[in-house]
Amino acid sequence: MAKNTESPKPVTRKHVARKEREQKQIKSAVIVTGIIIGLALILLAYVLVDNYFIQPNRVVARVGDMQIKAGDFEANVTYSRLNLLTTANQYAYYAQLFGESGSQFKSEGINLIYQLNNTEQIGENVLNEMIDDKLIREEAAKRGISVTEEELQESLQKFFRFYPNGTKTPTITPTIVNTPTWSREQFRLINPTETATPEPTATSTPEGWEPTPEVTEPVETAEADAPSEDSAPAAEPTETKVPTLTPTATVYTTKLFRKEIGKYLDELKTYGISQKQIEEIFRSNLFREKLMEDVTKDLLPEEEQVWVRHILVADQETAQEVIDKLDNGGNWAELASEYSTDTSNKDNGGDLGWIGPNDNFVEEFKQAAFALNKSGEISEPVETSFGWHVIQLVTKATNAIDASKFQQNKQVFFDDWLLNLRTSRTDIKIEDLWKEITPTKPTVPAELTQFFFGQ
Repeated sequence: MAKNTESPKPVTRKHVARKEREQKQIKSAVIVTGIIIGLALILLAYVLVDNYFIQPNRVVARVGDMQIKAGDFEANVTYSRLNLLTTANQYAYYAQLFGESGSQFKSEGINLIYQLNNTEQIGENVLNEMIDDKLIREEAAKRGISVTEEELQESLQKFFRFYPNGTKTPTITPTIVNTPTWSREQFRLINPTETATPEPTATSTPEGWEPTPEVTEPVETAEADAPSEDSAPAAEPTETKVPTLTPTATVYTTKLFRKEIGKYLDELKTYGISQKQIEEIFRSNLFREKLMEDVTKDLLPEEEQVWVRHILVADQETAQEVIDKLDNGGNWAELASEYSTDTSNKDNGGDLGWIGPNDNFVEEFKQAAFALNKSGEISEPVETSFGWHVIQLVTKATNAIDASKFQQNKQVFFDDWLLNLRTSRTDIKIEDLWKEITPTKPTVPAELTQFFFGQ
């Protein structure tokens, strides 16, 4: 059987042209696809570079040659918001736990919610802290102060209450409190009895309310019954005993600590805070603590204090009326009971006890009190947010203070020192960029707002 074969079709110019067109189309498609992929990769690369390099490295402030970068600023603000929110949740818990007696917790929680809702204020506070941190590190370097990696790790461990070597037993340093020698005039001012000699103790008063005096108003006696100067108690130091503190046992094993810090760092990453950034925050805190100790090393655990009493009235005219009556021989205790609107101590002669320069009295009151120098001296009418005060100095002395108040005074001294350092610098420049990039997250949960405000 003969094999059937077909002759191949002749290749025409039409076929060749079609083939060439198809090849060109394929080639064009490949080129276009390549261009599109290339542009996409370029765009992706730009986004990555912009997100991870350009945006975070924008400068929000300069301190001399030092820069504060946008990424670090955003991380610090977010971390601050997280801490405020955590504290607000704790206050909500305690307010629920203690019910009506926990009103102070609810009040503090409301203040924190207001802070969290004021984004710009949080941003400004954080930026100022970061500027101060730059100044602190610069000053620390001048003084040879450094923070080691070991100290950084110890700080992180302390944050989690992890003490691999146990806690140190604190060294107990007795507090010496000097009891001032009273003159005859001072005894006349306070009118003590032989059985109720006042023991002056340093007190502090929260701003916003007038304190209940520590010194009980003694029964008034005749002037002749006042002790003589020879019989006045001598200034003999008395030792304040401090209880021995038992070291707190560690609640973590090393394995559990690593697990917990890992979870903590992972959570911070979800908010855009890297491990390096959180370590820098802890490092800055250590530099601040070390520099404060160096700056305040010459301070002594003592301060000048005034023992005063006051009569609080509604207006200047009434205050002057009280002063006129005192000048004409009026009895202070009787006038305090009659005129004073400070119900916490009006029946106690308006006695406020000892006041230190950093105690929480309104500034106008403290300035007027410390301006008095002679026992029995009476101020001119002094206006504060509470009304008008007539202040009398009982005595003024330099007294020893306890560890807590000493630490408070060191903090105030350091803050003033740091403010002066910052004010003296002319090379601090703040960019408006920080206002645009201040984070608003994490936000306040609706249920937390509802708890504190009842909305």
